[in-house]
Amino acid sequence: MGLDKWIKTEEEVKREKKERKEPIQVKRSKSEEEKKPDLEKSSMKLVKYTLNCPNAKCKYQKIIMKKQLTDIDKICPRCKKEMKVKN
Repeated sequence: MGLDKWIKTEEEVKREKKERKEPIQVKRSKSEEEKKPDLEKSSMKLVKYTLNCPNAKCKYQKIIMKKQLTDIDKICPRCKKEMKVKN
């Protein structure tokens, strides 16, 4: 046994070069392309809310990015009072 198995013929070398030149094409479905704009639109609908606790001793503040605030978001986690909302 010699090095014959490692040496390639000219035909094999040409075939490898031809195979390498062809780029791999990935087909994307239309649904994937349509999903991207939907994500951008939904992120634009978010509103930044600044919440401040009215209790002078507490002074708790938080910022929330949501479409709509819920009643639970408006309650201060420290003193359990309703917080003031600023957009």
